[in-house]
Amino acid sequence: MTVPGNRSNAKVLRPERCVVSDGKPCAACTEDVKLEQEIRELEKTIEELHNRRRALRTVMNENHDHLIHKFPPEIASHIFIKYAPPSASHHKKDRSTPLRLGSVCRKWRQLAWATPQLWSSVVIGPAKAPLELLAEWLERSASLPLTITFYGRSGQNDGVSQILNKHSARWYDIHLNVAPTCFPRFDGSSEGNILHRLILDSPIYITPSDPPKFSMKSQPCPTDLTLLRVGLPSVDIIWNNLTVASVDGIGVHDCVELIRRAPVLQTLRLRAIKTSPSIFPLPNTRIVHPHIRSLETSIFRNPSTFAAFLDSVAFPSLEQWTHNYPPFLMENFISFIEWSPHLKMFKLNINNAPADRVIQLLRHLPSLEFLELCQEPLMHGGVITIELIDMLVCASSESPRFLPCLQSLKFVSKTVFPWESLPQIFALPRWRSLRVKVSAPLGGNGHAAKLLWGLVKGGFELSINGDGEIDTPPEDLWYY
Repeated sequence: MTVPGNRSNAKVLRPERCVVSDGKPCAACTEDVKLEQEIRELEKTIEELHNRRRALRTVMNENHDHLIHKFPPEIASHIFIKYAPPSASHHKKDRSTPLRLGSVCRKWRQLAWATPQLWSSVVIGPAKAPLELLAEWLERSASLPLTITFYGRSGQNDGVSQILNKHSARWYDIHLNVAPTCFPRFDGSSEGNILHRLILDSPIYITPSDPPKFSMKSQPCPTDLTLLRVGLPSVDIIWNNLTVASVDGIGVHDCVELIRRAPVLQTLRLRAIKTSPSIFPLPNTRIVHPHIRSLETSIFRNPSTFAAFLDSVAFPSLEQWTHNYPPFLMENFISFIEWSPHLKMFKLNINNAPADRVIQLLRHLPSLEFLELCQEPLMHGGVITIELIDMLVCASSESPRFLPCLQSLKFVSKTVFPWESLPQIFALPRWRSLRVKVSAPLGGNGHAAKLLWGLVKGGFELSINGDGEIDTPPEDLWYY
């Protein structure tokens, strides 16, 4: 039997040679052959009608579209690029994907397919997608540098890696979120590469004993590297051009080794650094790195790990340092800071540090121009108290050598803030021109609002970033 509704694809179940009537096909078989021929002719006619209709729809779109079709292709392409930015996904359901542009009409499709910038960036999600689509996507990017983000999944990595490897000479910014065992599959080709930014993101921490390695046939020389739970033994690159490095969830020994390997490193971000087995020993003397200017350290939950880092390195050109969350190691801080005489910006989460300890640390920062003190209750941090501000003002009034270069002071509080202490900061003659910013909830504190309004009217440079509301805020009191 044939299936209704699928006649064009159904197999006709009749004898190939019917000889039931005097050696000739029976009347039913003869009629069926004629009907089959008529169906094929009708299907051909229908396909021709569809083609004519598609051409007619193109003319209709040109008549009714007063925007894209009226622009020169260069301008229309630019509009398409604005619609589908470089972060677009190749998933069909993504509203910003260039695939949606191609589904509007034939002319839009031709223009989108011929605009390489639309296809130079792709996010390959964990949902399984046709590999043919990925291959076509990358082919449409022509010779442009590629930005690729791949969230791998079991059974998908082989096909994706084969396609990506064909275009490895154009990898410019690549983010691999795959199991460690999959790193070797992304080895590229021997044609050379222009890799600028590399992110290796492992769902689990890789132990140093014989780990799988990201190693390309043409060894890359990136300037920006991010490692998430991936230690240095798993990374085969040329380190000489690296200027920005961000690491998360690896051992302190690997962090120090990275600093030693990257001679022109300028920006270093360390997060969730741990004490773990490593093939790299800590140095007996400090590694002095002359080019690092920006440092960010956060969530060193083990004080000995953070102390080991501070005691192993020295950054004489350091200008910016952000330290979030514990620990607060006074002696190690001071010893480290003494090697950084040009530190201009310091952002510190005070945690549970006593006010006098914070002031003691600040006494060792005479070059500081920007200071930010933050408390984060979600991490069981301390509170910015009246005592802290009192001691800050007192230290400045007693000695001109206390923060003599300070130009900007910022307080960040997620809970309460001692608003009544702000006027005494501006009471100091040398701090009258100080830029002060407070990021804290005001709530319905009308008294604080009046106090702040008075400071603003007095000409002091004060800005407030609050998440609360004032009942009747003055017109000149603004929020950012």
